[in-house]
Amino acid sequence: MEDALPEETSSRSDARRNRKRLLDAATHVLRAEPATATMQSIARKAALSQATAYRHFPSVEALVKAYHEDVMASLAEHGERSRKDGKELFEHQVARWVKMQNVHGPVIVRFWSRRGFLERMQSAEAMTTLSSQAWNRALLGVLTELALPDALLSVAQFLHHALFDPREIIDLTKTAGLPDEQVVRRLSDAFYGALRGWVSTR
Repeated sequence: MEDALPEETSSRSDARRNRKRLLDAATHVLRAEPATATMQSIARKAALSQATAYRHFPSVEALVKAYHEDVMASLAEHGERSRKDGKELFEHQVARWVKMQNVHGPVIVRFWSRRGFLERMQSAEAMTTLSSQAWNRALLGVLTELALPDALLSVAQFLHHALFDPREIIDLTKTAGLPDEQVVRRLSDAFYGALRGWVSTR
């Protein structure tokens, strides 16, 4: 295969850079004006033309979807790099997730799905699949450490999704004023208790 021409390489580099600028701008604009943000206001914040913005994303919704995908991919990479396992890995991921909500949470929840977790899992929704990739190794580690069967993974996924909703994390850190460390500890312990409670009532 022939090497790419210098101008082709430069064009791809510019496209990647512009995409990142739009995603970064979305963080600021959607936090500041969640109800009125437009592609025009996001493009302006990114110092790009509206036409350039639309070449990357056909709508604000498409941009937010890509933004959410990048957040989940970053979380997955964080877990993959870790050498921890069991509860230690899980809490390592939880700490990262809680910290991410300080920046990304308000953007993510703006377009939070109205469908339940199980429905989205059954339909293999792309974002739910990405979330599973980011969390499954940690969840399986928790099941192992609690001496619970791997067959309970779907239960662990469901309970995890319910307890670690970004809206509730933001509520705990911003409204209740809890430090991140306390949020990690309390939600993690509640998750372990919920798993044990689920099994004991089967």
